[in-house]
Amino acid sequence: MAPELSSTELIDQMMTNANKRQDALLRLRNWNRVIRWVVEGDQVFWKTDTGMITMNPPQEAQVTITCSKETLKRIVSQELPFFLALWATGDLEFKGSFSDAHRLGYIFLSDKNDKRKRRVVFLAHCFLNINTRFPEGSAFAGANTPLIQTLLQKEVGIIQMPCPEFLCLGLEKELAGELPESEIRACFRKHAESVVDQIQQYLNLGYEIPGIIGMNPSPSCGVEISKGKGKFLGLDEDTSEKEESGVFIEELQNTAQQRGLGKLPIFGIRRILTGESGMEERLKILDERL
Repeated sequence: MAPELSSTELIDQMMTNANKRQDALLRLRNWNRVIRWVVEGDQVFWKTDTGMITMNPPQEAQVTITCSKETLKRIVSQELPFFLALWATGDLEFKGSFSDAHRLGYIFLSDKNDKRKRRVVFLAHCFLNINTRFPEGSAFAGANTPLIQTLLQKEVGIIQMPCPEFLCLGLEKELAGELPESEIRACFRKHAESVVDQIQQYLNLGYEIPGIIGMNPSPSCGVEISKGKGKFLGLDEDTSEKEESGVFIEELQNTAQQRGLGKLPIFGIRRILTGESGMEERLKILDERL
């Protein structure tokens, strides 16, 4: 039988496990702390200013973690997730800032206990909230239920993008036609930038984004097709469908390109109006892309 590890050896194992994680450099970036472990009379000090956790001589610490040796063993073996020990069971006593606690929770994240697939899609607002569409502009009461059910079956997180028309023109589009193109684009760009901010964070931390899903043929959120974009911007009277992206998707794509994100998996799913058919074909496109 292997000899039981001491408290200091268990803490050393915690450090080794954390430094092995592929995302360790990201988690520890710009986070300079001295961390003190107190386990049944034993004290161990860590430092994080080198982009990894290293042993450190005793000195004033910004973070102190106190627990029993048994708790430490359970965390090292991944029997007890660090987050649960900290927030749910109270097995860890933590002194430090709220952000420090979260940072350590992710550094010690257990792949064994983390059930998330780390896959997310960004979805045009009105697939989830039909109420922002024009009256009688949808065959559904509240959301496109078949589409949402398909996404849930794919086990992806669903991030609802903002509705730029609601935020820039009002719920009933009362400012439509009242604003110049430059003002509409500036407002849409602001909200597109907030979406790209989120996309960057997910990508930087290793999440997969299999889809950024717009709604064809919206003049705002259409991807492959938009309808009446020129009329929408006050540029012409053409209300026909054209093979071009809507204004919001254009601003999102331009922002992503400016930030060097490369080609994002942006595609559109056509909306369903009252009395229309073709939902199965739309879901097939969704299934193939995800």
